[in-house]
Amino acid sequence: MSLFSQKMKQFNTRNQVNTINPIDLFYNELVQQKQHDFLRDNQTAFLNAWQERRSERDIVGVMNTGAGKTLIGLLMLYSKLKEDVGPAVYLCPDNQLVEQVCNQASLYGIPVCKVIKNGKKRQELPLDFINSKSVLVTTFEGLFNGKSIFGVKGSLSREVQDIGALLIDDAHECIKKARSKASIRIEKSKQSSLYNKFLDLFDDDLKTQGIGAYNSIKRGDKSVIKQIPFWAWKNKLDTVVKLLEDENNIENKNIFFSYDLIIDELELTECYISGDSIEITPTLIPTYKVPSFEKSKHRFILSATLNNSYELISEMGIDKSAIEMPIKVDNVNLGERLILAPKRYHRDIENEDIIELCVKYAEQYNVIVIVPNNKRAEIWCEKGATVFKSDNIINDLEKLKNKPPGNLIIIVNRYDGMDLIDEMCRVLVIDGMPTKEALREKIETHYRENSLFINSKKAQAIEQGLGRAVRSGTDHCVVILMGQELLKFIGTNNNKKLFSPVIQAQLEFGFSLVEGTELLDKSKAMASLVEGIETCLSASEEWRHFHKQLTNEAFQKYEHVNFMKLVKIADLERKSQIAANNKDEKLIDENMQLLMKDLTVEDKAWYTQLYAYLLNIINPQRAIDLQTSAYGMQNSLIKPLTTVKSKTVKKIGNQIATFKENLLKYDRGTDICLEVNSITASLIYSPDMNYKKFEKAVNDLGGFLGFYISQPDNETDDGPDNFWRGENKDFVIECKNNSLNNISRDETNQLFASVRWYQSLYKEVADMVPIMMHRSSILESNTHANGDFCVVNEERLSLLKVNLVELSERLAQKSPDSWTDKELDSLLREYNFKENQLKDYYTRTVEE
Repeated sequence: MSLFSQKMKQFNTRNQVNTINPIDLFYNELVQQKQHDFLRDNQTAFLNAWQERRSERDIVGVMNTGAGKTLIGLLMLYSKLKEDVGPAVYLCPDNQLVEQVCNQASLYGIPVCKVIKNGKKRQELPLDFINSKSVLVTTFEGLFNGKSIFGVKGSLSREVQDIGALLIDDAHECIKKARSKASIRIEKSKQSSLYNKFLDLFDDDLKTQGIGAYNSIKRGDKSVIKQIPFWAWKNKLDTVVKLLEDENNIENKNIFFSYDLIIDELELTECYISGDSIEITPTLIPTYKVPSFEKSKHRFILSATLNNSYELISEMGIDKSAIEMPIKVDNVNLGERLILAPKRYHRDIENEDIIELCVKYAEQYNVIVIVPNNKRAEIWCEKGATVFKSDNIINDLEKLKNKPPGNLIIIVNRYDGMDLIDEMCRVLVIDGMPTKEALREKIETHYRENSLFINSKKAQAIEQGLGRAVRSGTDHCVVILMGQELLKFIGTNNNKKLFSPVIQAQLEFGFSLVEGTELLDKSKAMASLVEGIETCLSASEEWRHFHKQLTNEAFQKYEHVNFMKLVKIADLERKSQIAANNKDEKLIDENMQLLMKDLTVEDKAWYTQLYAYLLNIINPQRAIDLQTSAYGMQNSLIKPLTTVKSKTVKKIGNQIATFKENLLKYDRGTDICLEVNSITASLIYSPDMNYKKFEKAVNDLGGFLGFYISQPDNETDDGPDNFWRGENKDFVIECKNNSLNNISRDETNQLFASVRWYQSLYKEVADMVPIMMHRSSILESNTHANGDFCVVNEERLSLLKVNLVELSERLAQKSPDSWTDKELDSLLREYNFKENQLKDYYTRTVEE
């Protein structure tokens, strides 16, 4: 060491004051690179708020995408290092963000390190991290898995690493990863022997849940999912443990890296089976198994949205008060984003028109399309698009940075964890509703359809996707939304408030570009869209000033759902699950009974089943009673061992009143057309049309027309595919859309079984109309009607669809909330959709 260096070190030591305020550290200690030596006003405001609360264990921070939360997170952790609380770790969703965080740290002079990788040898934690000299930046999965480098409770392979402060960036993605790492997923294509052993083990139990669903699973239908009854799971737990133990080796990574987390939790674990996979997942993620997380002195959570923040409590055990009092800062300029949904603007605009428009812009700009599945990707690939696969997406995106613009790129089912900065993406297309991969999530969506819990998750996934391509105050892009289900979701009034005020403002402005053109020709509507796209892509000063005003006023103009009720429920849910782990029946009762107050029917049924699940290991008889109650509220849930059937009396409901109420769900008249197009697209007699989609379309049709609807065949062996209840008529409907021939004996027998189902449950037998949806109204020679029923044959179905589309176009001519009862009655009557017209107009008598 030179004499000059030695004197500097001695002088610094004599005068050093241990500063821990993150803002003081930034300006007085850290040495930044040029043009990175300042904090934005919003960053300073956030850090000042955090400094006042730095002693709290759990703190949640909400900052919009592009607001500089990476630097904030690094400064918080560096401040804690200076406070000498112990090692600090910054947790990212994936390796791409690990590199981004490390690069950011180097710009600001913040000391960071990464996990030491020695080829095939085991990874090690760096000494600079252990000795609290620098912040460790790694993935959340690196911390949270059954072979964690930070140590797992009960495992001797690693010593548990104490942590002073950890920060989770992109909290919602990390929640999904935590559940994934605590679960075991068995793919039929990869582990067919183990899959079949599980299927054989629960063979009889699955049959009792529905022979039709069981047969579909046996055939390999991945769209059919069934949950193993909790009593069957408990009774066969020893065999389950043996099956998993036999496969617990490094060759089976799906088991090996989850086994130590889940093996002690199997008693309170759920099992789901579909035609292509099995998922075993705990009701409560065992965070206690990773002491580095569970016992960290400080836990900081950063997120762009609080839409499903309640999962931070129920899934990760973050303190409720941290969610109730997050640190927020005022909105900052995040760049300009124009959101367009062309098919909502004019009913004649087709997907092909939108795709061709995007292909045209891909000649000059980078156009990135996010699709929910590979099938949807194929449509774009036919237009010359390149697919970025998830296993190599980090490298592909890095290469895209260095390519000249003019690329059409497809990304499959990934809506977060990607920074598509500046020229990387000027046009972003979200083509289709984000889909769930986990069986538990898929079945929960079915169990709790239209629940605030479910819809908030959907909105959060969409909003994450919308945020991919505007990453700074100088960035700009056009976002185009496509897909029937996605457009239906954003066009439903109750869902709008689930989005942030900024997104609501951007959606509303996008529609205003073509306001009034829906009654003109398609070319004028398209011209209005193109003008808007060109203006945004040019980043004109006029557009930038307008957009800034638009977003600044959004928080005063648009209402956002308060999720605090969900936070309270999540807290009670977690307390109930912990009480179940401790086998404390009294505490389970106290928390679950508080939780069950003021719930919708769907949510009450869901939580009643959870209540039964938790009680089953303590009081099996009470559990069965609760499950019977849950099944009575929602008969798509687990079917109990015994059900008591009693004949019910019709609940009188007025079709016009219900129809009118349905219309009020839609934001604009064009949204009604989208809903009807979605229904008619699946009403096709063909062996190529998935029968489940057809039955769902029949269900949606009944609901749209104002009937009480259900799909009993999803829940019981002898119920019909579809059931519509009206004020004076009940329609028992069997769907045979895959049939190629005339009506067979098996098909008539199924309809007669459904008639007997109705007769066993309902008193109004004379009001029942049995209907078969079948391309033919003629019986095969060896078949007899044995009773009256009617058929919606190919000709009548075609007429029904034409009339339904015409009805929707008439309805689209006015605002959904402006129709009177008399007008709606007249419209339904004109198109023969009143309940007393349906049979005579849209069915034919069966012919022998």
